[in-house]
Amino acid sequence: MITEQAVDPSVVHPSRPRWDDAKLAVMAEVAPVAMIVCDREGVVRFWNREAARLLGWAEAEVIGRELPCLGHAEVDAWWEPPGAGASIAARGVRKDGSGVALEIKPAVVGRDASGAASAVVAVLREAGDERRPGDAAARSGASEALRESEERFRMVTLATQDAIYDYNVVTGAVWRSDSFERISGQPEEVYADASWWREHLHPDDVNNVTEALGSAMSSGASSWTAEYRLRRANGEYAVLVDRGVLLRDAGDKLIKVVGAVSDVTEQRRLEAQVQESMVRLKAAAEALEEQNQRLEEEIIERMRSEESLRAQNEAIRLMSAPVVQVWDHVLALPLIGSIDDVRASRITETLLEEVVRTQARFSIMDLTGIESVDLATTKHLLDMMRAIKLLGTRGVVSGISPQIAATMTELGAETQGLVTFGTLKDALRYAIGAATRAAAAPLPRPGPAGGTGARTAGPPGRR
Repeated sequence: MITEQAVDPSVVHPSRPRWDDAKLAVMAEVAPVAMIVCDREGVVRFWNREAARLLGWAEAEVIGRELPCLGHAEVDAWWEPPGAGASIAARGVRKDGSGVALEIKPAVVGRDASGAASAVVAVLREAGDERRPGDAAARSGASEALRESEERFRMVTLATQDAIYDYNVVTGAVWRSDSFERISGQPEEVYADASWWREHLHPDDVNNVTEALGSAMSSGASSWTAEYRLRRANGEYAVLVDRGVLLRDAGDKLIKVVGAVSDVTEQRRLEAQVQESMVRLKAAAEALEEQNQRLEEEIIERMRSEESLRAQNEAIRLMSAPVVQVWDHVLALPLIGSIDDVRASRITETLLEEVVRTQARFSIMDLTGIESVDLATTKHLLDMMRAIKLLGTRGVVSGISPQIAATMTELGAETQGLVTFGTLKDALRYAIGAATRAAAAPLPRPGPAGGTGARTAGPPGRR
């Protein structure tokens, strides 16, 4: 925080003891008596509302300056206060120039490291002022109340995790609670300078934060909030949330900025870790989705392949048993390749289905394309012929090679009654002709006594 106002002597000389304005603001701002705090040089460090009412000067007019209402001799007498309950009589001057008889009860309330008095508080009342009953009792206990309040305030600042600060815009003095040393990692003597804050802001935050504070100070705002990074003593950056209250006098002139700073470094680190985890989880989910999509596509492609394979198998099945109707009631079965038990069973099943469907009278089995014939193959072929014979269809075999003929001879009686031809052409001529003649032949007619017979002609000339 930056200011062009007069600099607090205790800031220029950090070793010089001073009175903490923020503490007095908390303890005595609403006190029912006029209260003034001065340091060893007679400079005013605290001036409450009752003092402004009694003497006429506003707080902003006297803070950081010598006491205007009394001379040096009167103020010097405060450092050797009278006994308990006694007061000092003095003649003071109000802002309007009028004189006022004062009764003053001073008390030393601040001491430096050596034990020497560093600040004195004075409770003032106008001599003979009896306007408010009970004020005398309040004034007599003011010093003790201030001491107790100061101790309570000190304990609160130690207990809270937040660092409390008081920036006096008029004098440029900055007070920060002891908690700030834990945040910054530096002793009070270092960060007491008003310019220290700006110099330790993160380079990426300094402009935005100072502009935001400046805007709040000049716009008449009563509060401001900012989050920024502040460099610690070890060079690392703490993430802080700053919440301040802007105090103004009766003329709306800014006097102080009092606030609290919360260290959220660990919280932001955890949030970043959570965010990073969410990004990783999202990436993993997207990768899983892509993998699932690829798997689905692979399944679909596999189903298509299986369907194609089934179609191919069906085509192969049909090719392995290609039963063709070449004429009415005539089927042809051209066999190619080798025949094993599985294929023989498939061929037999297909052939029987077609025999039933077409009511075939002849079924030609062409063996021209058979690669090799052994006893097992020949046995399969003969089994087929016997199966169709049971359905009333006559089996015809064509394309018998010398090897097939020799193999069939070995079966002996099993080949008896089998109609065979050397070529498919001859087999077709035979089967088609036989089927045609059978279709053209008249149906048998019943004879005498239910018998059947052909009509014969008698001898010529006989009636």
